[in-house]
Amino acid sequence: MLVIWQLSTGQQQHLPHLTAAIENIVVSPSGASYAVSLANNSVIVLSTTELEAKTNIIGVQSRRVDLEQLPRESDANYYSFNIFSQVPMAIDPKNKHQIIFSMPSSQPRHQQKRLHAEPYVQTFDLASQTAMARQALTRNNATDPNMGPDGKRIEEPNIRFLQISNDGKWLATVDEWHPPRADMSYLEEGIPEFNQEERSFRRETYLKFWEWDEKNAQWSLQSRIDAPHFFEDVGAVARVFDLAQDPSGLGFATVGEDRVVRIWRPKTRMRNGVVVRGADKNSKGGVVTWSLDRSIELSSKLDVFDSNPDPTNVLVPRTSRLAFSADGSVLAVGVSWASDADPGVIQIIDTFTGTVRRSITELDVTALSNLAILGRYLIVVGDSISVWDMVLDQVLYCVPFDFTEIDRMDTSSLVRLAINENDGTFAVACPQFGDNDSSKSRGTRYFKKATTKVSIYDATQSKALWSSTIPEVALSLIAAKDGKGYIVLDSTSSIRTLSPRASALQLLTPPPETVAPQYTDLNGIDSDDEEMKDFGDRNETLTGVEELLRYSENDKPVVRSEQLQAIFEVDDSHVLPPVKDLFNAVVGLYARKPRVVSSV
Repeated sequence: MLVIWQLSTGQQQHLPHLTAAIENIVVSPSGASYAVSLANNSVIVLSTTELEAKTNIIGVQSRRVDLEQLPRESDANYYSFNIFSQVPMAIDPKNKHQIIFSMPSSQPRHQQKRLHAEPYVQTFDLASQTAMARQALTRNNATDPNMGPDGKRIEEPNIRFLQISNDGKWLATVDEWHPPRADMSYLEEGIPEFNQEERSFRRETYLKFWEWDEKNAQWSLQSRIDAPHFFEDVGAVARVFDLAQDPSGLGFATVGEDRVVRIWRPKTRMRNGVVVRGADKNSKGGVVTWSLDRSIELSSKLDVFDSNPDPTNVLVPRTSRLAFSADGSVLAVGVSWASDADPGVIQIIDTFTGTVRRSITELDVTALSNLAILGRYLIVVGDSISVWDMVLDQVLYCVPFDFTEIDRMDTSSLVRLAINENDGTFAVACPQFGDNDSSKSRGTRYFKKATTKVSIYDATQSKALWSSTIPEVALSLIAAKDGKGYIVLDSTSSIRTLSPRASALQLLTPPPETVAPQYTDLNGIDSDDEEMKDFGDRNETLTGVEELLRYSENDKPVVRSEQLQAIFEVDDSHVLPPVKDLFNAVVGLYARKPRVVSSV
């Protein structure tokens, strides 16, 4: 709220419901305008008399992590890697230059040590570099009271996942809310772990399906699934570990803490055999409702053939990831168990029958971070990059990570993976943190600097095609839809585009040498020279081109008239050979190698 207080009369004038906390106020030299800087990376210029906005400048409003603003206390809770967790982001298929990502309502710079909830989404146009829209997808403090009876700020739900269907008409989101610790203090009984368990049992989780409203240019809520994953035995809501979109049609999949994979698909609502129409009577389609289409339960025992119902033999999942194949026929589910003694499992599910076709236990997915399917290859990212050939049913290659001062279990929320079906590549972003050199203890560590190494791989080669280091932590990584390349959203609310450069022109003869695509950061970040991968020596290629040009005038075959006459001249015209044979014979004369080659 902006308050203008007239000191002479004591009168106050209020401008309530600003979009974020006020960071700074500047008065113009003439006194006719106020410039207000807000804590969501936006600036509003107001007229002094009417208090109406004359100009609104909006930047990228994603989560911002300023390492210089982090506290320097030695409490390990201040340095949780949760502040670097992934920001849900997707490309809008209706406009391939627009991306949509979650954002907090406000993030003041003096509150950097806490992770702010992200109840909004912002649509940003990469072509025009402008913010297009902002919309709330959960309950928020702009529409609900933001103060509780005790005077404390009410926490907002947090958007954890979002995916857009291939046609761009449907948006699926998962938001989650926990009650504050202070509200659960009456149940603690002197045991903090018990308080945390009760908070987790009282979480609120919603799976929402939004339809694009072309008339109002916004997402309209069509279906809400309360507690999509649930513990039947204790009557508590389970966490949702991942949300995936079916690339072959309308459908989404979720996997939860209850060790169940659920596939959700739309249905047109019917009443007595008649399609139910919505508020728009002119709409050709009826009201669409999303519901559960298939449910697949994952094994929860150390030995799937063990019929002993001993509850101590049940495994508790730490995390889980999903990945659809391009045709939607295969769904891969990677499960990392809470027990470090078990390496985890990746299960290959047939989406048509809902049966598990293969359980891959040869890979260690204890620190599972990401999962993807690119063609025939299954890409698994944990504390290493593993590529599994699903046709040959074996490991193709494995590339270990070189983490600096990062615990193995923290990597699951830090490493990013994206695949690009257009060029058959995948990209991996791995963060690297600088620590306090005077202390080796994690409890007394603070982040002095942070960078991210982005590498682009071909699924068939263990050596990176391109690699570069960006100066911030990558919070999200997705593949560009309008061609080849990738989009990176970092911790300074900056968007970087990685795109391949055009390769040098090669002559048709002799056959050109294979040249790997050269990627470049369009934001001006140059890659390291030793990390730029170019198959074939460029100097040798240029030398070969010069020699071809030098002797090109002596490399033309001479075709005599009698040779052409021998092809076309036959006794009877009705016994002419096929046109294809005539064409091949003529081309063979002009494309053959010269009989005499001039010497140097």
